[in-house]
Amino acid sequence: MTDTKMRLLDSAETLFAERGIAETSLRDITAHAEANLAAVNYHFGGKDGLLEALFARRFGPVNEERLLLLDGFEAAATGTPLPLEQILYANFAPPFRRIDALGDAGQAFMRVVARINADPSSSIHQTFLRHFDEIRRRFHAALRSSLPELSTTEIERRFHYGIAAMMHTFCWGQHLDCFRIDPTEPRERVLSSLIEYAAAGLRAARGTVDVEALSELESQVTEVTP
Repeated sequence: MTDTKMRLLDSAETLFAERGIAETSLRDITAHAEANLAAVNYHFGGKDGLLEALFARRFGPVNEERLLLLDGFEAAATGTPLPLEQILYANFAPPFRRIDALGDAGQAFMRVVARINADPSSSIHQTFLRHFDEIRRRFHAALRSSLPELSTTEIERRFHYGIAAMMHTFCWGQHLDCFRIDPTEPRERVLSSLIEYAAAGLRAARGTVDVEALSELESQVTEVTP
């Protein structure tokens, strides 16, 4: 990758994180990168291509590692369903390692991801999701094999709850005390806690929460609350 191309990607990542994608112009990016508009068109074909390259740079290695891990666990299982912990580890561990390795750049990219997730109606969100088509297909298949008692819809819903918890951890990990690592506690404890939480949610029995009864109780307590 050329130095100019790398500077453009780094500048786009920084400015997208600080200002938002729609609010950042190509002129902002080129000024920050000390490049010109012709360089953006040459390397990426425009802003959409630049964003696509940014996603590929960050998500490509992570998703490759996810699939390699899942392949390895499935090969070792010789056709039997995987424990949920292995499936979740294969999905969660690679981004944890990557963000730790990237340092400040990893945190900047997660702020970009947070901005995209805040506006799921945008065309940018569709570009973002395309990078996870194979991940969704493979991991949902593994979960369906391990959780035959749940419908496909319920599995996908619960898995997304776990992904949301992971994203919240990445976006808020530097700001909430519960995510800050005690010097006496291993770094992996946050990851193991996340896997334990997501596995418990996937295994939870259906029909144990009576929302109608809770709603009725809500009506009762709000009537007597001064």
